[in-house]
Amino acid sequence: MPDVVALPLHEAEKLLSAYGWDYQVVRISSAYRHDTIENCLMEEYVVRQQELADHKILLSTIMKRRKEVLEYGLQN
Repeated sequence: MPDVVALPLHEAEKLLSAYGWDYQVVRISSAYRHDTIENCLMEEYVVRQQELADHKILLSTIMKRRKEVLEYGLQN
């Protein structure tokens, strides 16, 4: 079973598909607010994985803000 913990969900999905694993996603509520802040994007990350029957994985995810950084520093 590939380890996908700490990866963004979209990367974890690609990796699991490449290895032929089916998966199910459950979003855990986190302390982060879901409103948009300038120069921050919300991204879903895998925080837990559990192997289920029939070659399937349960992925638990949270939403996290990711700051966009330009060549000269943070966006204004």
